[in-house]
This record gives sequence, C-alpha cells and structure tokens, in this order.
Amino acid sequence: MGIFWIKFSKQLDKLTDKLVNLYAGLRESISPGWLTKNKSRVEELKLMLRAFNRSPLGVFGALLVFLFFFLGIFGPLIAPEPYWELYVHPRNMPPGWNGHIFGTDYMGRDLLSALLWGARVSLVIGILVVALGVPLGIILGLISAYYGGKVDEIIMRIVDIFYAFPALMLAIAMAAVLPSTISQFIFKFPLLEQLLAALYAIRIEHSGNLGAMLAVILAMVIVWWPGYTRMVRAVALSEKEKVYVEAAKALGLSDYQIMFKHILPNIITIILVMVTIDLGSIIILEAALSFLGLGAQPPICEIGRIVSDGREYWPDKWWLVIIPGAFLFIVGLGWNLLGDVLRDVLDPRTRRSIEFGIKERPIKAFDIIGLTGDLLIIGGFIYMVIATGDIPGALLLTGPLLVLYMVWKGINLVRLLDKYRVGQVIGILAYLGTYMSLASYMVNGGVIASAIVLMGAILKMIREELARRAGEE
Repeated sequence: MGIFWIKFSKQLDKLTDKLVNLYAGLRESISPGWLTKNKSRVEELKLMLRAFNRSPLGVFGALLVFLFFFLGIFGPLIAPEPYWELYVHPRNMPPGWNGHIFGTDYMGRDLLSALLWGARVSLVIGILVVALGVPLGIILGLISAYYGGKVDEIIMRIVDIFYAFPALMLAIAMAAVLPSTISQFIFKFPLLEQLLAALYAIRIEHSGNLGAMLAVILAMVIVWWPGYTRMVRAVALSEKEKVYVEAAKALGLSDYQIMFKHILPNIITIILVMVTIDLGSIIILEAALSFLGLGAQPPICEIGRIVSDGREYWPDKWWLVIIPGAFLFIVGLGWNLLGDVLRDVLDPRTRRSIEFGIKERPIKAFDIIGLTGDLLIIGGFIYMVIATGDIPGALLLTGPLLVLYMVWKGINLVRLLDKYRVGQVIGILAYLGTYMSLASYMVNGGVIASAIVLMGAILKMIREELARRAGEE
C-alpha cells in the first residue's frame, strides 16, 4: 500500500503548500516585510508538512483529531436531540432501532446525541487542562533550570512531593473536595456562570454541575504540571549552557528575555509533542474520573459517565459500553498517532527518513493485489458491523486474524519452512480453527465476514510472494 500512499501524499503536498502560502500571505498583509524576514521558516514549515504527509499513520491521526475537534465544537449543534429530554424513547434500545444509529441509553435518550454533547465536555476539559497546567509547568521548569541553586531545590522538591502521590488518587481526592467551594465562587458571578454554561453547552438550569466539572479540571492540572516542570527543566539545563545564551547575557538582555525569547523557542517542539500525546491521556483520565462518579452528574453527558451507567446492563446491552468506549479509544489513538509522527517530523535527524522512506516507482500488479487484500480485510469488519450490527463479533474476529499473522510470520522466520510456504498453510488453518472456536459468539456465526477477511489475508500472502520474486520486498 506504500506506493499508493506516496502518490497520494504528493497531492497532499500541494494542499499543505497552499495553506502555508495562505498563512504567509496573511502575516505579510498584517506585518509588511514579515515574509522577507521569515522566508527560511516558511520553507522549513513546508518541508515539515511534506514529511508529515509521507506518514499515513500521522495523517490518519490528524484526521481523527480533526474529527474530535469538529464534534466537540459543533456536536451540540448537529445532535439530533437535546441531552435534557429524558425518557422520550424506550430505554436501552439497540443500534438501528427506529432510526437511532447507536440506539438509546438507560435514560431513554438517543445515544448518538449523548455522545455528541459529551464530546464538547471532553474537548473543553482537555483544552483547559492544557491551557492551565502546561504554562505553569513551563514557567517553573524554566525558572528552576535558569537560576539553579536554592530556587531549583525548592521547585524540584515541590515537584517530588506531588510525584509522591499516585496521580489518579490525587486527582480523585481533589475532584471530591473542591466542587462545593468552586460552586460558591461561580454563583457569586452570574456572568461567569453563563459564560461557563455556554462553553460547556449546558443549560443554565444545570449550572450546579459547573463546580464539579471545574473541580475535575483543577484536579487534573494539579496532577499534570509537575511532569512538564521536570521535562522543561531537563531540556533547559542543556540549552542554557549554549553559546547563544552566553551571547544574550553579554548583550545585557534581561533574564525574562533570555528564558522566554531565546531558550523557550528552542525547546518548544519538545513541549508541543508532549502536549499532543498528553491530550489523549487527559481525555482518558477525565473519563476515568467521571466513570468513578466524579464530575458532572446526569443529565449532563460525560463519556466516562455514560460507560459507567451502561456497565450495569453489560453484556446484554453491549452498545451502552462498547460505543462510548470506542469513542474514547479513537480519540486517544488519534492524539497518540499524531504525537508520535510529530516527534519524528520536528526532529531534523528523523525527518528525512520519513520523507524518503518510500521510494517512488511504477505501480505493479502485486501492489494492486496487496491493496485489494487490505480493502477486503477492512470490508469484512465493516460488513460485520453494518450488515449484522454485531460490534462485539467484529472485535472477536480480530482474534483469528491476529493468530493468522503471528503463525504465518513466526513460522516463516525459519528459512527452510519459509521456502515451502509452511507458515502460510498453518496460518490459514490456525485462522479457521480460531474462528470456529469463536463462531458461536457471533451473529449468524459471522461466516460471510470471516470469509471476506480470510480472502483478504490470502491476497496479502500472494502479494508478499510476488513482491519477493520481483525483488521489491
């Protein structure tokens, strides 16, 4: 599939170049002469985006993150039903019932609507935790590294104290203690109350939950900032010894200018990668706290609380847990994929290995066979979900596929067995055996879906054999 991606990424290059040129044009119109001064930076940004386009996992992660932001911002506007209308439908109806794509929850609400409203809560909490916790960690880390001595000792001992407590336990304790105090403060300022209600997209009648929601944010900030302080300090310690810092001191620049205008810009890429990866963890932690009963209470929609309420009906009403759980999984996956690729793209030493890792060549027959195999595997799972509505069965079907690949690749590590295609044969038999042991747990046995997936895997085997003969493997 790589050769197809390299051709597709060249089209993405044209799009990203246009976006960078648009940004540069806007900056030039605001500040005449900006483009001339920053021409090298503009070209560097284009190169970074081109390297990013060469990574299908990075682009996929970026699409998942974009989807999360879109749902978080516009979810309440596109939700079919408001979250506060309870028991308007029968409870715990399955996906597809009466036009409800994901069915209904235990309060008779449309589950899709509940997830769309919950996406706004997760997005706001994630952004606010980063906006409050990361700057605090950066400032303390820079001060600790730059001044050293007693200042460094005091800050780092405070960090050690916070690290002495288990992060989840500390967050639970803070989230349980703070809500009443925060609520009293919010109610003294009606304008603040209305602003926060609009930010979370909740009705003003439910603003009593704001204290609990902000308590979760503050609890997570308290948990998160020490990690950034320690990381920034470690990086800044090496940066402050470099020549450009000594030159800035010789020119008489203030400590503030040296820390925030010289050292910080040179370590910002590391911070950006850490923030990107942490955002997924923040959303998962917020869901864990709401799963434990902290944070907003019904009818406010929080993804973790939806999972917690649905577990009472597991496994008969599996969609109450699987669907919101899948939402959290997809969000966390998107942030982690994006962060991993950004880490490589922002590092000049690894950027070129991404950009030129796939050699462009003409598309050959085995490329088409391999792509067809990939599409069949994906199509088998889609058929399982859409045609039969059996999401747990689709998850179970991953088992035989993983067994096939492990047996196939594992046996073929032995050169003699690989020569006689023993791994392929035993892999197919292992797939069939694993499938037969799980078929009773699937709707209609999942016969069609499993056959489609197996056919896709066989085409992948054929593709590998043809590529090896052509010397392309």
